[in-house]
Amino acid sequence: MAREAGSGWRTALARLFGGGRAGRLLAACPDLVAEIDRAGRLVQASPASRVLTGRPPDTLAGLALADLVHPEDRAGLAALVAGGGALMHRLAHADGRWIWVETRVSGPDALPRVATIRDAASRRDTEASLRASRAHYRALADTLPQLVWMERTGTGETVYANPAFARYFGEIGPGRTAREERYHPDDRLRIAAALAQGGNGEVQGRLRDRDGAYRWHQLSFQPLRKDDALLGWLGSALDIDEILAARKALEETGDLLRLAQEAAGAGLFDLDLVTREVTLAPESARLHGLPGDRPAVIALGAWLRRLAPQDRKPALKALRGAVAGEGTFDIAFRVVVPGGMRWIQAIGRLGRDPDGRALRVTGLNLDISARKDAEAGLVAAKAAAERANAAKTDFLSAMSHEIRTPLNAVIGFTGLLAQADGLEPELTRYASLARASAGGLLTLVNDILDFSSVEAGAVSLRRDPFAIEALAEACLGVVGGAAAEKSLAVTSAIDASLPRRLVGDEARLRQILINLLNNAVKFTPRGGVALSLRHEGSGPGGERIRFSVADTGIGIPADKQGRLFERFSQVDSSIRRDYGGTGLGLAISRRLVEAMAGEIGMISEAGRGSTFWFTLTLPRAEDQAASEPRAAAVPARPGRILLVEDIEVNRELACLMLRRAGHHVDVAVDGFQAVRAVEAGAYDLVLMDVQMPGLDGPMATRLIRCLPGAAARVPVIAMTANVLPDQVQSFREAGMDDHLGKPFTPAELSAMLARWLDRTPAVPAPEDEPAALDRTLYDGVRTFLPAEAVRRLLGHLADQVTGALAGEGRDAADRARLRFEAHGLVSAAGMLGFAALSRACAELETCTEEEVARDASAFAMALARARARCIAAAFETRRLRAELEADAAAPAGLGLTA
Repeated sequence: MAREAGSGWRTALARLFGGGRAGRLLAACPDLVAEIDRAGRLVQASPASRVLTGRPPDTLAGLALADLVHPEDRAGLAALVAGGGALMHRLAHADGRWIWVETRVSGPDALPRVATIRDAASRRDTEASLRASRAHYRALADTLPQLVWMERTGTGETVYANPAFARYFGEIGPGRTAREERYHPDDRLRIAAALAQGGNGEVQGRLRDRDGAYRWHQLSFQPLRKDDALLGWLGSALDIDEILAARKALEETGDLLRLAQEAAGAGLFDLDLVTREVTLAPESARLHGLPGDRPAVIALGAWLRRLAPQDRKPALKALRGAVAGEGTFDIAFRVVVPGGMRWIQAIGRLGRDPDGRALRVTGLNLDISARKDAEAGLVAAKAAAERANAAKTDFLSAMSHEIRTPLNAVIGFTGLLAQADGLEPELTRYASLARASAGGLLTLVNDILDFSSVEAGAVSLRRDPFAIEALAEACLGVVGGAAAEKSLAVTSAIDASLPRRLVGDEARLRQILINLLNNAVKFTPRGGVALSLRHEGSGPGGERIRFSVADTGIGIPADKQGRLFERFSQVDSSIRRDYGGTGLGLAISRRLVEAMAGEIGMISEAGRGSTFWFTLTLPRAEDQAASEPRAAAVPARPGRILLVEDIEVNRELACLMLRRAGHHVDVAVDGFQAVRAVEAGAYDLVLMDVQMPGLDGPMATRLIRCLPGAAARVPVIAMTANVLPDQVQSFREAGMDDHLGKPFTPAELSAMLARWLDRTPAVPAPEDEPAALDRTLYDGVRTFLPAEAVRRLLGHLADQVTGALAGEGRDAADRARLRFEAHGLVSAAGMLGFAALSRACAELETCTEEEVARDASAFAMALARARARCIAAAFETRRLRAELEADAAAPAGLGLTA
């Protein structure tokens, strides 16, 4: 029997690596597939070795796989060959460079032993880019100069404090009482009053540092609200101790100087209202830039001309006010002196004769330049604080956009892949796990980037039914790959008495479990990880459940356990160096558990593993009739939609979702094309990206609102990764009607379309703009031509329409070039069934200079229609070629028999 089994798999291998049908399928596989012996030597390899390693398959036979692996990775490969599994490592290319690959080897008892090697360079680059991005944003947040903290409204608990806060105060408890004890006793009431204002409050007060010394700070309190509910306060404190000390010293110096001048008669001035002459004492003369060794007598007009032009009218007005009855004169002004300007404060009193007539104004001149400089320093310091706050907002905005943009494609395409028909169950599972992981990452990004929730230390929780066992298994699936790479056993124990469905926030619960499971896998070099769900009884609020994640990892010393649930906190610096991470996961998990009215904790011993647990009380799903999931909103009719998106992968994803839902889609790649398309055609809806080169989405929307007729009223939806509240408000101010944040799911897109398409009657499609492809004509071409010939023709057309009709046709020569280019597309497009493109190009070709002279916009409108058809044809040709390639490689299986 053994001989027959060996003969069977050798026959199968011979077919697979031979020249027959199975061999051709293997040749089309991009992964290198090879047979290896028990010693790890290559017996035979697939043709993919040429692309992956630069070596023909026959040159690999007899080579030890370890000889092709980087020396630092050979130990891991030896374990892989011995026990099977998967490994990420470096492989030698024939040109001398090292390439990153993922190698999978069947188990040691499997016959034959097969190894598959896949290119992993792009995945490594993506991971490195994400790590660099997180490090950049963390460094930016840590450099804010002022003390910044956030506190809850009711309890006053500190939920966040930046590094500057920790450096200044040292160890301080999270409660409001511990923080208020650091306020100077004389300042506590004023600070409390500023916090109680309800709006933005500012106050100056003294704060005690870690060494017991008090320093003056400018404190600012900003309320953090969500849906008009006050969630907490954002506090900041800017050190102004030296500035206030300098100002106080200046004031004291000014007082002493004033006494000295009053006693000595220095710095005096006297304005005679009868003669209109100003007499300046020697010190006053010096202050005005005149010789200071003697008094100076100048006319009132000459004195005014010595003042800075913008100060002359206020000074004259103050004089007239004193004479008119106020009796006192107090004003600050600048005088022009050699080398610049000098600030002078003039304080005087009106003198009258016995009959009450005004005779003179006598007073004192003080040099207040230093005080004005100090005030300017305060203004500059305040401006610096405001810039720092603006930088923080810009940081959140930039990080939100840069992370959400790639997540849009990841979540969208993995979701579509998981729903694809005919996909193997294992691949469907992989796609679902990838989609779940991306969803978990999006949840984390939303927590960190949502200013109104994260800065307040609060999150918005959903109450929807979910299957608790399916959630647990999905979380284990997410970390299963990482555990398998370390040969860790992953087990679960779910109490049989648990209800099948509960009500709660499934996404937040998934985030907590994945955080704990990821940590367990990360810090466990050998052994295993176990997830346990235990039912601890029922109560008025629902079912009490204890979740626990136990591992056999490195454990945590008792004296370090208290800090683990703090933000940006890890056991010590070696943890970040050896294992990576930001120290945010447990802090976020704690806040989420507490927001769900639960408890979280840990049991650990250094070197003996850890158990992290949390308890929640969740209602049974059947007790929540109002929480049953609602059917997803679907538009009542298909619509004509203009998609405006400059990033190709996002453009393709949105087009795929829209066309699968039955909508007619035209595409524009920038704001200029969008405005021309709306002007030329009739659309039910415009999905508008915001950040685009040339003309961005808000400006394009403003131009659309200026178009004549119904085009100005077309609904415009902002479809962007910019999701901060002030950004969404700016979109509405630009004329956009609604906002769809990236990444979005097909259900969210469908709900948005239903909201707007169901409001207005359908816009009829113009007769000269049917679907991009006339399927009848295309099917006729496929009947008469071989599939390979059709594929080549589609490829030629795709090359022609990609980037076609570039330019604006501003002069006759440019328009002639565009007509010639359109002429070449007329027959090529029409022959393959792209009748709409053919007609649009024919219209452009026949738009003569005489017609342009009669109607200057005629050529631009024809060009916009033809260009939009080119973009639609580019997508359609890509889809048709994919269909042909799928048909050519669609056997039911390898068809191998023993």
